[in-house]
Amino acid sequence: MSGLDHAIAVVSDRSLLADAVSAALVGSDVTVVRVPWPGEGHDHRAGWSKQTPRPPLGLMLCDLSPPAVHTARWLVGAYPTRWLLLTDSPRGPLWGAMIEVGVIGILKSATSLSELLAEIGGSCGVADTGRLPPDSDDLVAQWHRLEPQRSEIHARLSSLTPRELEVLRLLHLGRSVREIAQLHGVAHSTVRSQVRSILHKLGVSRQVAAAAVLDEWGGLPEWW
Repeated sequence: MSGLDHAIAVVSDRSLLADAVSAALVGSDVTVVRVPWPGEGHDHRAGWSKQTPRPPLGLMLCDLSPPAVHTARWLVGAYPTRWLLLTDSPRGPLWGAMIEVGVIGILKSATSLSELLAEIGGSCGVADTGRLPPDSDDLVAQWHRLEPQRSEIHARLSSLTPRELEVLRLLHLGRSVREIAQLHGVAHSTVRSQVRSILHKLGVSRQVAAAAVLDEWGGLPEWW
């Protein structure tokens, strides 16, 4: 069996986790091909290169959230192979989002190395089947029902100006209006006006609620 038959792509939104899992797989005689998570300073349009042939299986480690799901779905399309997903996220519509784009199995992050090696075939090849839940169709339907809400939130976030989005991110980090004004070198009244505009555009009445929108749905990465 060729070296590529023993290979597995690994990607995670947490680089240290990807490092640890990759090291464990390499220690089990599996060749690891690291895929960069968008935002790590790599060309997000790259996909598989001639220098990096496509492995027969991929392993994605990601705690799902709406913005993370969007990125994860993009990765499945940009790096086509048979993807397994390891996640701590509870079963629900975000699982459906990943099933829809073709992941072959969803495993809990607590899966042991021996269980993972059994799932991917260890050093003997790739497993023929993944571990999709029996209610996969219902999970995909749940994702479709969530999509209008995601689209509305995306539209609201997209309506923010670059400065408003920066102010929202600072509010999310716990900065006060006074601190933001000092950081940007503007009057407090200017920042208060920006905050009022943010609340209006997001359809909320309090700064905490606006920060929660960003916390739940994320910002506007360039691959949206």
